[in-house]
Amino acid sequence: MRDLQAIEAELFEISAIPDDSLKLERIVVWCATHPDEMPLAIHLLMAGNTGRDY
Repeated sequence: MRDLQAIEAELFEISAIPDDSLKLERIVVWCATHPDEMPLAIHLLMAGNTGRDY
């Protein structure tokens, strides 16, 4: 797995996209590119934090 900060930065960048259809497209591409990081990404998104409590 990659560095937690790199994952957070990518997710933050995607979440800042104002267009929902483009955001969904980027999420799908990210998930396909990094399937092993999906559990961590879901945890970060569901917790609503930056993951620094790990």
